[in-house]
Amino acid sequence: MSSLAHTGEHFSMITFKMPPSYKSSLRGSLPFLFLFFQIIFLFIFLFLISTHYASGTKYIKQYPEFQDINVMIIFGFGFMFAFLKRFGFSGIGFNFLIVAFGLQWAVILDTFLFQQEVRIISLTSLCTGLMSVLPVLISFGAVLGKMNPVQLLMMAAVEIPLFTANRYIMTKYLAIAEHLGMMHAHIFGAYFGLSVSWLISSPSQSNIVNKEKEKSCKTSELFSMLGAVFMWMFWPSYNSVLLQDRVQKRNAIYNTYFALAVSAVTVFSVSLLMNQKGKLKMSHVRNGMLAGGVAIGYSAFMLQYPWIAMTIGFFAGLTSAISLTYFQRTLNAVSLVHDTCGVHYIFGLPGLLGGIAYSLLVITADYNSIEILGYQAIVGIGCILLTLAVSLVSGLLTGFLLKCKLFRPPTERNFFHDQPFWEFPHLASGF
Repeated sequence: MSSLAHTGEHFSMITFKMPPSYKSSLRGSLPFLFLFFQIIFLFIFLFLISTHYASGTKYIKQYPEFQDINVMIIFGFGFMFAFLKRFGFSGIGFNFLIVAFGLQWAVILDTFLFQQEVRIISLTSLCTGLMSVLPVLISFGAVLGKMNPVQLLMMAAVEIPLFTANRYIMTKYLAIAEHLGMMHAHIFGAYFGLSVSWLISSPSQSNIVNKEKEKSCKTSELFSMLGAVFMWMFWPSYNSVLLQDRVQKRNAIYNTYFALAVSAVTVFSVSLLMNQKGKLKMSHVRNGMLAGGVAIGYSAFMLQYPWIAMTIGFFAGLTSAISLTYFQRTLNAVSLVHDTCGVHYIFGLPGLLGGIAYSLLVITADYNSIEILGYQAIVGIGCILLTLAVSLVSGLLTGFLLKCKLFRPPTERNFFHDQPFWEFPHLASGF
């Protein structure tokens, strides 16, 4: 009798360890969707875009900056999204998939919208394409673990042209610099992702199974911190790569680095102060240390004094750390928006802070030209409002689209798990 009881107990333990089943196979839809888009891209490049690559010394000199952006987008974001202990394969793999697909789509859209006469591919096109994928990766952080690859591919296919159109309106009709238009990627990606997440998932904390799977472990946190450190290192290149003036590029590099350093120190301090045991929390440090680079992106090129950049970095780090500590769970419960990675506090709020700081700095730059500068500041605020409106509305519509059963969305019991999408040789031992 005791043997049978022991056997039953052992069987129940094996059953509990087994990963959730996912009956809706993606084999019938995912490969064909990938091939469809890829063939379309091939024909567009074949017939509509020049095959003569732009040449010249300046493009060769830009290659190190392009590689910085490449590492930041692929390696940095990929490993940063590996913090979930059972979603590491998907966090890294799906990030790479989005970049590989989105780069081609973004280059095509950017070429047709911003190059009216001669459509030539250059390193600037590749940099712009990579940076245009950034909003999708930020949105991916908000829905991390809750969408399958088909949904992610469709989200990228929809979000990239919307963000490109948003940039086009700002540069064409509101007459802001192309560099400033690209800096709105943080706001666009954060609030687009939050809108999608609001429709596809519930922030209910009553699901004990999902609450457990949403946790991290020591190894996953180390991998995620590695990605965040690489992003921290290469963020000055992101804020300066599209600038043509050498003085502005120099200012952007210096000021971004100072803002990042101050925000990192601030986050360490706040994390210690807010912990009752006086210990650091890796998730606070990992997320908040990037806030300074996000906030300073709008104004880094124009600042002549590093203390201004450091002040912006201080408030960005403070805002991010306090929000992650006190507001994330509260806002999830009140607003019914489940934000897996906390992109609202890493990119959304620091991006809004940076945009407002830019407008204030423009107004105070020269009191003798207050009318002209005041108009520029109003345009800056208008760009923020435009970005918020487009991202929120389009995110809601995209969320409705992605809930369609045609895309076979995973059920809530299959959230935050690699098993539905990847093959594990060690699965039988209790993954």
